[in-house]
Amino acid sequence: MNAWYSGSDGQYYSDTEIWERLEDGIWRVCCWNAETGEEWMETDAGELVHLAPAPDEQSRQSTPSESKPN
Repeated sequence: MNAWYSGSDGQYYSDTEIWERLEDGIWRVCCWNAETGEEWMETDAGELVHLAPAPDEQSRQSTPSESKPN
């Protein structure tokens, strides 16, 4: 089962989607907090996206983000 993250852009991302964006160069890791699991990514447009682990019940109710890459 994938871990889910709530993005500051209003989207939910699976850990797989995050890795795909990193591998494709769409996002770059800025920093992270190992204690909380939070991460901050810079997009290819120079914007900052904050990702926070989504509680299990939220991730089950969410659908994968099918929006354009950020």
